[in-house]
Formats: sequence, C-alpha cells, structure tokens
Amino acid sequence: MRLVHLSDIHVWRIPRNPFRLAGKRLVGATALLLGRARRFRLERLEEVVERVRALAPDHLVITGDLTTLATPEEFAMARAALEPILADPARATVIPGNHDRYTRSATRDRLFEQSFGAFAPEGRYPWLRTIGPGTALLGLDPTRPGLTARGVLAAGQLARARALLEDAGPIPRLLVACHYPLAVPPAYARALAHKPLVGAGALLEWLEGVGRHLYLCGHVHETWAFRPSAVPDQLSLNPGPPLMSDPDGQRPPGFFEIVLEGARVTVVRHEWTAGAWSARPFHEERFFFPDCPVDES
Repeated sequence: MRLVHLSDIHVWRIPRNPFRLAGKRLVGATALLLGRARRFRLERLEEVVERVRALAPDHLVITGDLTTLATPEEFAMARAALEPILADPARATVIPGNHDRYTRSATRDRLFEQSFGAFAPEGRYPWLRTIGPGTALLGLDPTRPGLTARGVLAAGQLARARALLEDAGPIPRLLVACHYPLAVPPAYARALAHKPLVGAGALLEWLEGVGRHLYLCGHVHETWAFRPSAVPDQLSLNPGPPLMSDPDGQRPPGFFEIVLEGARVTVVRHEWTAGAWSARPFHEERFFFPDCPVDES
C-alpha cells in the first residue's frame, strides 16, 4: 500500500476588506506582510499536486493547516488547487490544523468542513476508517480557536478514541492522524514549546498501550521520522511544509511517500531542490508491523 502524507500547506491570501482584519486575523495578516507570504510560495502548489498525482497513491493524508487565516477565500483556493488529488473521498483523508480553526467565526461557520468535510468519515472526532487491507486510520482533532497556537484534546475525545479501538478489535496496521506532534526530536523541542498540545501526556500514555502505530502529524515546520522514547511502539512522521522557501538549502520543502508492505514501513521524502523534484530514502523499519501478513495479494 502506498500513501502520500502532506501537511502545513498554508494557502494564504491577505483580505482586501480592512474590516475583516480584526483580532487574530490582523496578527496573522501582519505576519504575512512581514515575510510569511514570501516564505510560503503558492506558485509551487501546482507542482506539488502534479507530483502527488503522478505517484498515484492508494491513499492521501493531509494533516492540517491547509490555510493561513481560515478565510472563505483561502479555503476556496486550497480546495480548488488540491482538486486533482481529491477526486475520490474514499482515497483521501483531510484533518484540520490550528490555522484552519484560526478564528471563532471560522470554527462556528464550519469553513473547514464546508471545503474538506467529505474527506473524513463523519463530522465528529474522533473517527476510525479503513483505508486498506488490515489498515485503519484514527483521526483526532485537538484544534481550537484562540489567541495562541496551542491545542487541547478534550478528555471526551480521548475516551471515545479508546472505545473505537476497543470495539474494532485487532488492527494489523494502525495509523493515527493528528495535526499536533506529541513528541519531537530534541533539536526541535524549542519549536514546539510555545505551541504544544495541552494534555499530550494523557494521549501519549494511552498510545503507549495500543501497540505499533504510525503517528502522522505536522504543525512544527520541520521534517522527521523517529521513535519517541515515551512511546517506543510509535513511529512519528512529520513531512514538513511542501511550499516553504529554502534559501540556504538546509530545509527543502516537500512531502512523504509512505510504502506499507507487510510488516515493512518505507518512508521516501520528495523534495523541491534547485528548481526540480528529487526523491530520497528517508526512513525504513523492516519489521514494524509484525502482525501484518507479508503477502498482501
């Protein structure tokens, strides 16, 4: 099974109507004017979409922050740009990020759901969907509007997630999709410190007992594949932003291609460097899912 994992696309558009630039959107628009707009190169989005389409993945997962200010215009732009790879809701999953719930009005008016609600099995989180033979995806949503970028996973949502997995029985390959990382490689600890998931400890404690799983996230604009010491049965994957500029060549924008073959997990990163795409092996776990049969034919 072949997956593509995208995150933190951050389609942006500065509203022309000054009356819409109030509160948090004013802060976000100011950040765009001061440099964020130059860092997220929208002209590359078509190339990202074409690259993903050419890979013909069995399933596409986007872990949030499709927009920047969560305006109707940004959602419309993101939906239209991604249309070629979102033709079949059965083969794509899209969850929100904190920027997609940027304001109370965007959350109240369900702007994310209007554009991308078809790519989740139901409107209420959490949910569990089968995306391939022996493979299921658990969707979590700790995003909320507020003055900070922190997330909160309500106790009720965690309780329902527990019940979903208990009712489902054994799942040979489990994936968890959540915009917020639970743990990060030490080099990126500072990047998460000011925008963490509040109550991450309770989720980590529960996930420690569910067995082997992939944790697909974003939020921190870095790239990693690592096994957190707090949850050794978890492989945390953050593909990094696909549109962020890379002036020094140290943080090329891109996304993950994840190949699940029996017990094996292979992660390839597709990167935009020197005006062209390249693909490099990023991480491999030969026996990550021991309960998954080798022959999937």
